[in-house]
Amino acid sequence: MSFPSLGIVAAVAVMAPKPLPALHVQGHRLLDPTGKEVILRGANLGNWHVIEFWMLALDNPPKDQFDLEGILTRRFGEKEKDRLMDVYRSSWITERDFKILPTFGFNAVRLPMNYRLLEDDRQPFKLKKEAWKWIDRAVNMAERNGLYTILDMHGVQGGQSPYDHTGHSDQNHIKDRPEDQKRLAWLWGEIAKRYRNRTAVVAYDVWNEPYGVPKPLQKPIFEQSLREIRKYDKEKLVYAMGNFDGFEQYGDPKANGWRNVGFQMHYYPGLFGGGAPTIATHRKHLEGLANVAAQVRKLDVPFLVGEMNVVFAAAGGADMMRRTYDLHESYGWSTTMWSYKLQHAEGGHGESSWGAVVNAKPAKKIDFRTASKAEIESYFRSFATQELEINNPLQRALSDPNYRPAPLPPSPPKRTTAPQGVLDGWTQTDIGGPIAGGLETTGSGFSLYGGGRDIWGTRDEFRFLNRRIEGDFTVTVTIVGIEDLDSYTKAGLMIRASEAPDAPFALLSSFPSGEVQLAHRDMVGGDTTAPPTANGNLPNLRLRLTRKGGTVTGEIWKEGRWQKVASIPDHLPKSVLVGAVASSHDATQLVKIDYSGLNVSP
Repeated sequence: MSFPSLGIVAAVAVMAPKPLPALHVQGHRLLDPTGKEVILRGANLGNWHVIEFWMLALDNPPKDQFDLEGILTRRFGEKEKDRLMDVYRSSWITERDFKILPTFGFNAVRLPMNYRLLEDDRQPFKLKKEAWKWIDRAVNMAERNGLYTILDMHGVQGGQSPYDHTGHSDQNHIKDRPEDQKRLAWLWGEIAKRYRNRTAVVAYDVWNEPYGVPKPLQKPIFEQSLREIRKYDKEKLVYAMGNFDGFEQYGDPKANGWRNVGFQMHYYPGLFGGGAPTIATHRKHLEGLANVAAQVRKLDVPFLVGEMNVVFAAAGGADMMRRTYDLHESYGWSTTMWSYKLQHAEGGHGESSWGAVVNAKPAKKIDFRTASKAEIESYFRSFATQELEINNPLQRALSDPNYRPAPLPPSPPKRTTAPQGVLDGWTQTDIGGPIAGGLETTGSGFSLYGGGRDIWGTRDEFRFLNRRIEGDFTVTVTIVGIEDLDSYTKAGLMIRASEAPDAPFALLSSFPSGEVQLAHRDMVGGDTTAPPTANGNLPNLRLRLTRKGGTVTGEIWKEGRWQKVASIPDHLPKSVLVGAVASSHDATQLVKIDYSGLNVSP
C-alpha cells in the first residue's frame, strides 16, 4: 500500500490541539483521570531531530549530523546552514506522518532530540532564540492526532557514547566533563519549565543509551538532571536509561527518594547480540524477559522498552512484532519501536525493514560535498511529498485487536548434567558455585560445559578450564562453536587472579553473535568494565590474549591477520590462572562451548 502526500491546509498547521488526558504514575502503571491504565504503544521519530545517515540510504554520506552541518556551514555560511536544516526538519516528518501513526494502533511517539537544537556550545546555559520551535511542532502534531510524546535526549552535551546516533560521533565526554553534566541538567530544567503543564508530554527520557559512561557514573549524572527537573516539574514520569546489560546501577528509585522515576531498556535480539536473527533467538529473548519483569515488579516502577525491532521476516517479522508488543503489555510495559520511517535504497520494504513506512520508489541520492544549494534544498523538500509504502503486515498485526500470532516452536530441553572428562595438564573449576559443569574431549579439541549467571559485575559464575602460570605469556584458542543459549552466553580466554568469585580478571570473550570484548575487573570486588567491542566471525573464531610489559592485549584472527580488540593496563598479580571459560548466563542450565587449539606459550 502506498500513501501519497496529503494536502494539509495552512489552518491545520496552527490549529491548537485538544489536550490529551493527563496521565499520572501509580506504582508501575500510568493511569488516566478515570483511573484506567494506559499502556504506551508507539514508535520513535528517528532521523528527524537527530540525523542517522544509515536511515537515508546514501552511498557516501557525512559521518554524522555534526559533520553534515559543518559541510553546509563551510560551503554556504551558518545562516544558510540553519535554513537548510529547517527545510529538512519541516519535510522529514509532517502532518501526514502523524496521521499514519495511529493506523498502527499507536498512542505515543518517542521524540529523539539533540541538545544542539536548544543550546549552542558557544553560548552554554543559554537557550537559542527559536529553541522550542521544533519540539513544540512535534508535540502539537502528535497531540492533534491523539499521540502522547516521550521527550528523549538522544544526543547530550559532550556525548554519552562515541556513536553517530548522538549527533556527533567520536566523542564520549560527559562522563569526564562536569561542565557538560551541569549543562545537561540545566537543559532538562528548561525543558521541565516548558512542558510541565503539557499533558501531551508524558515523560522525560534523560539520555539515550549512555553506553560510553561507566556504570558507577550513570546514577550521579542522571540524578543531577532529575534534581533540576524536579525543581520545576514534581510529577511527570522520568526514565532512567539502563546499560546494555541492565539498570541495577541506579538502585531502587524509591529507596533513592526519587518520585515517579521508571527504567528503560533497548532490545535488539539477533541484531546486536543474542545470536542469529531467527525465530528461536526471539523466543529465547522473550522467555528471558520474565527475569526483567520480576525485577521491575519488585521495584514497582514504570518500564519502557524505548527501542526494539524484529526487522527480518525470517525472524518472525510482523507476527513477532505483535507478540513482542503484547508480551510487554502483559507485564505493564510501554514500547516504542525503532523506527517509524526510513529510506530503503531500492524502495519498498522487501524481506527486512526497520520502518513502519519507507519510500515506495528508489531512494534519491546526493553528495552534500558537491551538490548545489538548490539541489540540497530540493532533496530535503522531497521527503515531504515522496510516495510512502506502508508496512501492511505490520500495520495489520499491530492494529487488529483480533490478531493472534502463530505458535512458536518449543524450547529445547535444558541441559543440567555434563560429561566428566579430563584434559591433561588442565584443571576444571566451577567459579562462584554454579551447577556443576564438565568436559568432553573430541578428535580435534574439547567441549566445555558451564553454567552460571555471568562473568560480569562484581561477582562471577562460570566453568573455568585453567592452569597456573607466572610472568608474561600468550594464550590462544579457537572457538569452534558457541551453543546459542542466551544473548550473553560467553566463551573465550581468561587471565584470573584466583578462584574467588570476585577476583580480578581479564577476559577476551565472544557472545553467540560473534561480538568480542575484552572485559576486566581491576580489584577484588570491583565492577567489571569493557572497552568498545569488535565483530568476530563464528564458527571457528580464533582468539589471542597476551600479557606483556604491564599490558594485556586481546586480538582476533580476521581477514588473514591478527587484529587488536583492545589493550588494558595489567592489574593482575605475577602468578595467575589462565585458560578457557564457559558461562551459560542462565543459572538453571549448562551451555556447551566447542574449542580447539588451546595453547599457552611464555
